[in-house]
Amino acid sequence: MDVFRFLDLLTGYQPAMAIIAARHLGLFDALTATAQPVGSLAAALDGDEATLAALLRALAALGLVAEGAAGYSITDFAADHLVGDRDLALVIDKEEYFARAWLALDDVVRTGNPVLEPWRTRLNADPSTAAMFLDALNVLAEHTGPAVWDLPELASADRILDVGGGFGFYAHRLAAAGATVLLVDLPEVIDAMAHRLDVTGLVARGAIELIAADVMAAPSGGVGPASVDAALVSHMLHDVSEADGIELLRRVAAAVRPGGAVVVNDFAGDFGPGAFGPMFDVMMRVETGGAAYPRATLEAMLAEAGLREIRVASFPEPQTVLIGRVA
Repeated sequence: MDVFRFLDLLTGYQPAMAIIAARHLGLFDALTATAQPVGSLAAALDGDEATLAALLRALAALGLVAEGAAGYSITDFAADHLVGDRDLALVIDKEEYFARAWLALDDVVRTGNPVLEPWRTRLNADPSTAAMFLDALNVLAEHTGPAVWDLPELASADRILDVGGGFGFYAHRLAAAGATVLLVDLPEVIDAMAHRLDVTGLVARGAIELIAADVMAAPSGGVGPASVDAALVSHMLHDVSEADGIELLRRVAAAVRPGGAVVVNDFAGDFGPGAFGPMFDVMMRVETGGAAYPRATLEAMLAEAGLREIRVASFPEPQTVLIGRVA
């Protein structure tokens, strides 16, 4: 590695902070398709003209605003995704929240303890931030998640258990494909989910059943034993210890009829482009006290939980989708 590559790594926070600052300032909302001079934008935002000009030049270099002789205008990407509370604007909020936790990485390494409070504590202490996080996860799934609903094990299932399904990205797609989906999550999440306009139709028709339960404690994942044809466990295992993950998979497998499938969607700590897997592993240790397990460990966890015929589905990196059959 040369010095310039190292400096690129060391200053990698700077583009993210420029984007976060633009969101705080309302800059993406102030920009339009018609170019505006910096002075007009500074007056609208009550900002310092020279410093705003520097920020705009940086954002233009990043491809998020357009720079021209008449001033600055918004790009199609920013207009589609970053204005107001549009989808990727929520991801900016999420990453800002978690970036603060990374500042304590040295303490996490010393103690082995995560920075953030347990998820259920955060749900009750700060429900608006928790909801923002779940909304952002839906956005990320929309843009980067695997189309698990196309897997034959799920496409052929009439009743599917969505374990810790959050605000229902996968439940929506599975229900749209014709399945009845039993979305199980904590009571606080289910209460918020039940009042969201985008799910009331599916819930009213019975295509999605909302079940309030702690999937880490409820027998057979909060539903009856052998009562579903398949189950989806999406981005759950990296939040817990290996032992707890195996126990969760055992409970989920108990909910699936013999011959049915358990599908695990996660990120592996040894998979993905560049340093993605290892960095995701560090992130889990900072945020939740979990881990991004190597793919071989994930397979072993499924096997230890009693699942058989384990295979890896073909999805692009960094997605890791494992499927096991219930004996």
